Amino acid sequence: MKTGVVVQARNSSTRYPGKMLHNFHGKSALEWVLDRCAGIETDYKLLATSADKDDDILADIAKDKDWRVVRGSVEDVLGRFAKAVKDFELDAVIRITGDCLLTDYRLVNHALSRFRKLRCDYLVLTDIIDGFDVEVISSTAIISADKGAKLPSEREHVTPFIKKSKCFKAVSLPYGEENLSHIHLSLDYKDDAEVIGRILRKFENTDFSYEDVASLLKTEPQITEITGHITPNTGYQKSLNVDREFIRRLKGRPLRLKSNMKLFNRVKSVIPNCSQTFSKSYLQFSAGASPLFVKEGKGCYLTDVDNNKFIDHAMGLGACILGYAFEPVMREIKKQIKRGSVYTLPHYLECELAELLTQVVPCAEMVRFGKNGSDVTSAAVRLARAYTGRDYVACCGYHGWQDWYIATTTRNNGIPDDIKRLTLTFRYNDTESLERLFELHKDKIACVIMEPVSLQPPDEDYLRKVKEITHRNGALLVFDEVVTGFRFSIGGAQKYFGVIPDIACIGKAIANGMPVSAIVGRKEVMRLFDEIFFSFTFGGETLSIASALATIRYMDDNRVIEYLWQQGDRLKAGIDKIIKEKELEDVLSIDGYPVRTVLIFKGDEKEGLKMKTLFQQECAKRGVLFSGGHNISLPHGDDIISKTISVYDEVMDILRYSLEYNMIDEMIDGRLLEPVFRKV
Repeated sequence: MKTGVVVQARNSSTRYPGKMLHNFHGKSALEWVLDRCAGIETDYKLLATSADKDDDILADIAKDKDWRVVRGSVEDVLGRFAKAVKDFELDAVIRITGDCLLTDYRLVNHALSRFRKLRCDYLVLTDIIDGFDVEVISSTAIISADKGAKLPSEREHVTPFIKKSKCFKAVSLPYGEENLSHIHLSLDYKDDAEVIGRILRKFENTDFSYEDVASLLKTEPQITEITGHITPNTGYQKSLNVDREFIRRLKGRPLRLKSNMKLFNRVKSVIPNCSQTFSKSYLQFSAGASPLFVKEGKGCYLTDVDNNKFIDHAMGLGACILGYAFEPVMREIKKQIKRGSVYTLPHYLECELAELLTQVVPCAEMVRFGKNGSDVTSAAVRLARAYTGRDYVACCGYHGWQDWYIATTTRNNGIPDDIKRLTLTFRYNDTESLERLFELHKDKIACVIMEPVSLQPPDEDYLRKVKEITHRNGALLVFDEVVTGFRFSIGGAQKYFGVIPDIACIGKAIANGMPVSAIVGRKEVMRLFDEIFFSFTFGGETLSIASALATIRYMDDNRVIEYLWQQGDRLKAGIDKIIKEKELEDVLSIDGYPVRTVLIFKGDEKEGLKMKTLFQQECAKRGVLFSGGHNISLPHGDDIISKTISVYDEVMDILRYSLEYNMIDEMIDGRLLEPVFRKV
């Protein structure tokens, strides 16, 4: 192991300028430090000083004593240490600060020996007198810190980043029989020079030890009376205040949002919740800090009413899988609009889309159309009840706004109790919770309706077991593929996982943003629609059907799904890497499959919403519209993925520092986000 002792020193101390040249019995303070370090058993002895002209004299003193010199920025002491490690190919560094005139090489050699034996990245001797400080640091830790440390305190004081990190093995090693850390003997102020001078005069032999000094102060405690009021490490405490100002400056420039806010105030008086969709409302976008209203979209870019332009990953809540205003699809819509959109009779395009769906979706033998996901999930429940003659429904996931499902959530105002009791919930990846429902409601459950997958992967054979339990109990299995359809594969999650339900509900990505959904399933079951009333004026609206045909055919012909997985892998891996590098695993995770991921803010709901609000605010300032999820779509090319990762990297620093310094509240500019559903 190649080691080097690195003494850091400069003349520009704010508390005692020029202190390294203070004369102690014919020798400067720096000479005392270097001489006291002479007995350290190391390969190199290095002075790390600044490149300022005022520190030329320090470099000359070191060279005269055959010490090597490394020079760099005044404030960036960590950078100087990293340069020493690289220039001299060191495996470990002993850090000595220039204000430790009394350094005892025996203490240092002891620390170095323990460092080697314990195979750690960082070792510090504790309980010792301030002024005999010893830290031993691995080159790996130094280089990693140099790469990752950004706060002023982390650059100026070398070790804070390392000590805070969970990546390094750190050891605090108490020394001596008594804790003497309250005694201050480092050279920070002029009064310190007086005390140190008194101690030096007490020893004729300049090779005195730490124990000699400790013994002296026990018998003559009055020596340190004039510095008894000094608190050790005040320099570090001062730099923490500088950190706070540094963190505030990391915030991006506020967006122009005048038109957004003006429209927001207009809309409040005419539209409850200011939106037709909870997930698009000001509950999910911070009023005053993030955009609230869009003007247009193209590719994966949205332009708001103030003409701010953003990369979008939500993509119309997952609907615009080929991108906004995708020309090959728009072309087919334009063709059809010239012929009309809604007629007195069914249009032949309805048959074309139905036939196409029976070819690509495994469970599809017959098809009916709706406009929203809620239309077809509710149709599936009605169909299952009619087919089985039962009333109860078991569900797992989110299934839309209709009474039968929303009764299970905290948004259940206006739902009669009699309806609430008919919908039962079970836990994903927990077959026992489903079995219990069938036991408690024997021969009463019409169907199991579930999202085949959301963010949590299904356990091995879980979906097959659900199907077996459902059929064994005489119920139908319904997959709600409104989100997963045409995203996991052209045939949806059922094709991806190889488990075929009786009925499936599809929507969102089916028509690249045009309003159409479909319920598909076995003929034997679907034929009951001859008797079930599932009918509305716009069910066969042809602009959406033409869009669906164009979307599915384009995706199939151009291997779009394969591309989405590839780009999603890049984005998810990039985000996950940043989270780990910044050691934010306790508060952040990127969950889900590559084609659809969500950045999760962990912990207490209120604190999580604060973190999300700040994250969204700073992403928006940098040109990325963040609402939590990433529905990977065709226009999310390499440049978009790289830009997003770069923005997240910056914003995660802001989040990390704001949490570390308890500054979240003061960093938020706008209205705090709210959850769509409250935790019960």
